[in-house]
Amino acid sequence: MNFRHAVIPEIKQLSELAARAFNDYALYQKTIRQTFHHEAAYQQFIQRLHDVHLATNVHQQKVFVLEEGNKILSIVILEADTLPKTTTWQYLKNGGLKMLPYFFHHNLAQFLVMLDEAEKLPQQQSQANWHVNLLAVSPDNQGRHIGSRTLTDFVIPYIKSKGAQSLSLITNTQRNVTFYQKNNFKITDERILNFKGQQVKNWSLVQMLTD
Repeated sequence: MNFRHAVIPEIKQLSELAARAFNDYALYQKTIRQTFHHEAAYQQFIQRLHDVHLATNVHQQKVFVLEEGNKILSIVILEADTLPKTTTWQYLKNGGLKMLPYFFHHNLAQFLVMLDEAEKLPQQQSQANWHVNLLAVSPDNQGRHIGSRTLTDFVIPYIKSKGAQSLSLITNTQRNVTFYQKNNFKITDERILNFKGQQVKNWSLVQMLTD
């Protein structure tokens, strides 16, 4: 297996993998999904959302892939104080304009604010903290412990070599909480996120990396 930075020609492939991996994820299904009347329109939105998110972060060299042969098994987006900050202009430059209709008809601004506030919660724990913004495992490789191997064998050694003292993330399902706890993460916050009368649980988790 090989862990490396994602490259620009892979952006479409990566966004399609992420869209498939998060198709039924509670964070989307229990919130912004409720603003769509048709499944096809929602699927198009999710694809476009990941198109912009992946494109922006690939250009900033914050996206990593785990591959086996020529097949991508998982995607990780990492954030840290030492990495470039993402601006609204960068999102617009990488396709964000096609998201404008969703701001007017599907409360995308409210959804993004909710998500941004949730992502910031565990990042307040440490100045030397790194954060997993996204971890997506290819649906074709479920059941192979790819998520655990991505974190334990590749992400954590990589960020420790960069001076990281902790690794944080958020999740929205009890199943994922159990998965991360098995991988030595501890819950630091648990709360309810609200979106247009809909609610979804959110957990912040952190793993300390100092010996």
